Amino acid sequence: MSVLRCALLALIALLAWPTTATADEPVDWTGAWEMRTRSLGALWFFRQAGDVVTITYPLLGDVETEAIVTGRLLIGTWADATGGGEFTLAMGADGASVTGRFDTGEWITGRRATAEDILAVTETPSAATPKDALFALLRAGNAARDSERDRLVPALTVLDFRRHGEALDAVQQLELAELLYSTLDLTTVDVRALRLPPDDGASFGQRFFQTGTDVTFDVEFVYGPRSKGDDGWKMVVPTKTELRLAQTELLEARGGELPAPDAHRALASPRDTLHAFLQTWNDANDRDLDLLLRTMNLTRLPASVRDEDGVLRAEYLKEVIDRVGFVVWQQIPDHPDQINAYVHFVHPAGRIAIAPFEQDDGSRIWQFTADTLDGVRDLFIALEDMPPDADALRTSTSKFFALRDRMRALDHRLLTLVGGMELWQWLALGIWLFVSVPLVWVLTALALKMLGHRAEDEDGLGFRGRFLWPLRLLLIAGLGLAALGVLGLPRAVDVPVRIAIGVVIGIAGGWLVYHLIDRISATFGERSLRFRYRDEMLRSLMTGIVKVVVIVGALLFLAEVLSIPYQGVVAGFGIGGLAVALAAQSTLQNFLGGLTLLADKPIEVGDFCRFGEKIGTVEEIGLRSVRVRSLDRTLIVIPNGDFVNLALENYSRRERILIRSTIGLRYETTPDQLRWVLTEVRKLLLQHPMITKDGARARLLGFGAYSIDFEIFAYVKSNQYETFLAVQEDVNLRLIDIVEASGTGFAFPSTVNYVARDSGIDDQRRATVERAVQEWRDQDTLPFPEFDADSRYGMLDQLEYPPTGSPEGRRARERRTPTPGSDPGTRS
Repeated sequence: MSVLRCALLALIALLAWPTTATADEPVDWTGAWEMRTRSLGALWFFRQAGDVVTITYPLLGDVETEAIVTGRLLIGTWADATGGGEFTLAMGADGASVTGRFDTGEWITGRRATAEDILAVTETPSAATPKDALFALLRAGNAARDSERDRLVPALTVLDFRRHGEALDAVQQLELAELLYSTLDLTTVDVRALRLPPDDGASFGQRFFQTGTDVTFDVEFVYGPRSKGDDGWKMVVPTKTELRLAQTELLEARGGELPAPDAHRALASPRDTLHAFLQTWNDANDRDLDLLLRTMNLTRLPASVRDEDGVLRAEYLKEVIDRVGFVVWQQIPDHPDQINAYVHFVHPAGRIAIAPFEQDDGSRIWQFTADTLDGVRDLFIALEDMPPDADALRTSTSKFFALRDRMRALDHRLLTLVGGMELWQWLALGIWLFVSVPLVWVLTALALKMLGHRAEDEDGLGFRGRFLWPLRLLLIAGLGLAALGVLGLPRAVDVPVRIAIGVVIGIAGGWLVYHLIDRISATFGERSLRFRYRDEMLRSLMTGIVKVVVIVGALLFLAEVLSIPYQGVVAGFGIGGLAVALAAQSTLQNFLGGLTLLADKPIEVGDFCRFGEKIGTVEEIGLRSVRVRSLDRTLIVIPNGDFVNLALENYSRRERILIRSTIGLRYETTPDQLRWVLTEVRKLLLQHPMITKDGARARLLGFGAYSIDFEIFAYVKSNQYETFLAVQEDVNLRLIDIVEASGTGFAFPSTVNYVARDSGIDDQRRATVERAVQEWRDQDTLPFPEFDADSRYGMLDQLEYPPTGSPEGRRARERRTPTPGSDPGTRS
């Protein structure tokens, strides 16, 4: 017990050691952190000097605070216009995340900021034109939609708060900036209408319209000095009351309220769809592929390649949009009831359009049109030499575009179109075929050699036909799918190739799994015999069910690959289920019969049974039928539906076998002779070691047409039929001896014509038997109706069995004979 306790303590110490070491490790807080509370997000800058960390956050201007480092904790105070208090931050184990809380109960979390995060807060936007000022506010507001209020800080340089009279702090300015942005967000910005005023004009007004309504919103632009010391255009911020009234009017025209930050995911307008597409694609770390694919109408793509080809077309589309120009959401119409498609870009090689489409559930969403996706590759090739907009957010390039850029840098001629594909793609396909086929052959050959497989071990269809060839095809198809994900082939080539690969996978995979199930089932069958586990019914039934599932799954997979509308057929099974059940009544009956056999388990493989008028040994219990080997060695196949209705007598389930026979004695037998015979037969049953004592009896039945009949009723201590026959034979032979010793004989149905004088009954033996019976009477030991308990106990198992003279009898006597030097009171 002490050893176990020591081992447990050592294990606990070992597990606790890394945690303790990690907690004591020094951490570096220096850097920019993207912090978030329940209602606010802002960028904090940390500068660490020893155990002291100075924190600044641009959201509050030049406000600084200090905190003390304690292990992985940072404890400090905060203060703003609303008050102050304490906060505690804990560095995450990854060194790139923090979790904390304020003394007010508010939680706070954060992550290390990227260069783009820092630039979005610290960069001063251009304001050389009114359009620059407007775009600065809209871009900052779009970045701040997810509670990251500090993203609006740079936009404060293009806002004029002259209408508010008194000086405003940073928080108040941000609140007004948010209100102005959310009001503008309810309109559609027409960049072409935003023109410079006359040369002598230092201010002008601009009217913005809400798509689909007659509601407008006016904004004044002025030219003057900015906080950074240079001059530029600014937007005059209306009063809070004016902004609230304008916002209410815009919302009432649409019958709604301010949209939630993630409202664009509903794809209710062209603006929502383009917003969702770009935001989802740019979020490379946690990309929502379902939403990304939902923004595009992929109905022309086969279902089997829809996801893979859809992602490739999305990247083509993103590359084209980045080259067209930076997207500000407010330039896109946001009217949900618009009927006509919104065209974002037009080119001789194609166009980018977003249109409304009805969904299966009756809803209406906006998606990039199928025509747009069909021509997006040609559109990309036409715009390839146009560099992406500098302001467009560039995520990591996919493997296809990275490989294509390498080919372009290697030799521009590799991008030459040949038969609808670029030259390097043709070369890559050839390399794939040239490398994958020999590689798969070598790998499978090595696998066979390691497994020790020999050709002479194959039988029937053979190992190669069942497993090797399907495996080779699957490996080649898998390599092909990996290659297609990198090559980015045009739709005319990519779709047929993917369909062909899908067909190969469906057929070869189904074939391989089908035969693999057979192999696994056979292995379990061999082990069940080895460990005497006889539930063959369950194994056979489960094998059949799994095979059916594999076949149906393979067919459904092929239907999906070939775009066969099987859903309607599957749904029709519910309506036509009754017709199918009637048409397949026999098959269904056999299947249900198999389930009944599985549940009741009246038989197992190897059982010797009588079923109906036939006798045989059960060899197989299947999903449809039971196979029985009869006594003449013929194979009998019985459908499960018929088998469960047969009168079944399972001999293998008996724990003992009955001996029951009627013996007829001649009518010349005297009563005392009969009593002696019955007594000796009862002794025989009591003394025989292979006869059970409970229920064993020999009783006078009555008088037959030509015999005096008595019955022997006893059970043999075995369920093996061969043993039963041997014991029954021994009992019958001893019974002959008893009858002969009594001086009487067996009766038989025959007519006897005596030519010589009948010898009659042996008077001497009769007299001897009668004297013995008389002695029983005189001594009060007459065994009728039963032996007394002492006599019965003394007779138990007294006969020699196997009988004297047989090899088994000799071995039994040797076991009972004491060896020299042993205790004669014990058996050797």
